[in-house]
Amino acid sequence: MMKRISLLCLLLTVILRVQGQRVEIKPERPNRGDEVTVTYHSGAADALISKEAPELNIVFTYSTFYELPPKLPMKKQGDNWVASFKLQRYATFASFYFQSGTQKDQPAADRHYTIAVYNGAQRVRDGYLHESYSLNAQMPKSRSLPGLQLDLLQKELTLYPENYEARVRVQSTKMILAKTPEEKLKYRNEARRIIAAKFEEAPTIMANLNKVTMGYLIIGEKSRLDSLRRVVLERYPKSDVARDYMTTLFAKEKDVTKKIAELEKVLKENDQEGEEGSTGIHSILFDHYLSTGQAKKAVYHAGKTMKEISPQTPLRLKEIAAKLTAGKLAPDTAIAYAERSLRMVDQWPVGVIRFFPEYGHIPSFVADSTRLKAVVEARSTLLSIIALNKLYLGDRIAALDYISQSAEKGTNRESLINIATVYEQTGDPRKAFDALWKILLDTPEDTTVTHLAKLNFLKFNPSEAEFKAKVKELEGKKIARLTNALKKQKMNAPGPELTAITDLRGNVQTKEMRKGKVVVLDFWATWCVPCMQEMPYLQKVYHKYKNNPDVMFMVVNTGAKNTIKDAIDWGKKNPQYDFPLYFNSDPDIGEKVGFTLIPTIAVIDQQGALQFRTIGFEGAELEHKLAVQIDILLEEVRK
Repeated sequence: MMKRISLLCLLLTVILRVQGQRVEIKPERPNRGDEVTVTYHSGAADALISKEAPELNIVFTYSTFYELPPKLPMKKQGDNWVASFKLQRYATFASFYFQSGTQKDQPAADRHYTIAVYNGAQRVRDGYLHESYSLNAQMPKSRSLPGLQLDLLQKELTLYPENYEARVRVQSTKMILAKTPEEKLKYRNEARRIIAAKFEEAPTIMANLNKVTMGYLIIGEKSRLDSLRRVVLERYPKSDVARDYMTTLFAKEKDVTKKIAELEKVLKENDQEGEEGSTGIHSILFDHYLSTGQAKKAVYHAGKTMKEISPQTPLRLKEIAAKLTAGKLAPDTAIAYAERSLRMVDQWPVGVIRFFPEYGHIPSFVADSTRLKAVVEARSTLLSIIALNKLYLGDRIAALDYISQSAEKGTNRESLINIATVYEQTGDPRKAFDALWKILLDTPEDTTVTHLAKLNFLKFNPSEAEFKAKVKELEGKKIARLTNALKKQKMNAPGPELTAITDLRGNVQTKEMRKGKVVVLDFWATWCVPCMQEMPYLQKVYHKYKNNPDVMFMVVNTGAKNTIKDAIDWGKKNPQYDFPLYFNSDPDIGEKVGFTLIPTIAVIDQQGALQFRTIGFEGAELEHKLAVQIDILLEEVRK
């Protein structure tokens, strides 16, 4: 243990020495509320990023500085680059490196720069805990990782011995380091004891139960969550949290009549104002009575869901108004909800909003342009909802006035469909078509809107051939825009080494087999839900190019816990996909291709260079985007 602590101290000393030369962080021990200034001295003898760099960013690899973007731009001041920011009330720790294009500066191959937050001269609560988490990003493959994390966790407990999460993490880390099954069980049982004690502290408080749930997840015992719920239901059946659990159970009931009767019974027995469990039941009942056209009951339960004020309130008000509008129920009430939301529209929730019992709601960083766009679109949608309901009330003049305001404020798909509906129902199909066409200019593949646009078009122009021609021209324009945009995104990066990829018979896939071809690599796993969602679109692109000898598809099973047998079995169960399947056994494939999430698609050109990389599932857009990427590379060779 002492040897590990000495090693950690030595590493930190080296990092601080390096930071003192080319990186300066002031103050050295920042407190919450302080302004921190990070300076990168590009003129320093050991600076890894040149003075001529056109830009420099701080890239956070772990951070509780939620108000800052993951990539923070720095400002040039002479030979130096500077960034300043204020530490918020919840800040604990951050790790980061510097990047400019392909140039990168970090103090060591397995270390990043760090900012630790203090309370006076002492680290804040959770500071060492979060630093231990950051090591997963700094040195993910280091054998010393668990030992270094344990050292940091024990430092946390020295300062804050009652830190529940750190106590559980200590035991889970010791389980990793255990040398025998008996030793591992010993630490697991100690973790269970800590978690059980946390449960007894407040067994009917959801915030506390969330910590209990987290504890079981930390030690890999997800199966205990169901038994936890059963204990709460048996011991505290009338508690708010029990109602919340019952709501989840009843929601799965397929017999609608039985489900509604059970939920109404729970409310009748104990419905406390503003309690979370009751709110969930009211939400389900609102949707049910809305779908069955029972306006009075729907409105009653809608009101019961709005007891708690939170950052999501403007959105929730809008959702109720939109649902009432879609059901053509209680237009006066729908207008009232929309107007309430409209008064709060400047507070529209954008991005991830976290909640911690200690700090309340914490919004994440969102660019000003993104926030402004969301507010503008929300305002437009709310005005269009009011317009529709005015129309349902028979006030045609007011409906058209609100539609005009909606169009002026900026539009999105939802508001444009509402605008089109008002124009269609007031006898102006041309304006209805124009509104729908604006949607199709961005998403010509939207079949629902295409159908609505066609219905309105044929009301003032009976030529179906003309409509088809307009749609075809629209698709061509989108492909041209997409092509121009993707050409600018070419990476021109060295191609990855693919030395451990085989077909499902175990035959190694060689570099010679890919020579002179555009290679589409799709990395997936059988347990990956987004991967499965991606497959139908990938199949369509494969079908388009499968007979082209210059294009090669490699759909590579590479997920952790998957075996080649898993890939084979998946292929047998999914005969609708005929693209070629492969299996990867290289644990470093993600690092070589540049991804940490799946699905990931990489497109390699005929010379073996990596040109395009898409991380994550992008929906139907994948079909167009991937095809255009392939066409770009094929066309360049023809020229």
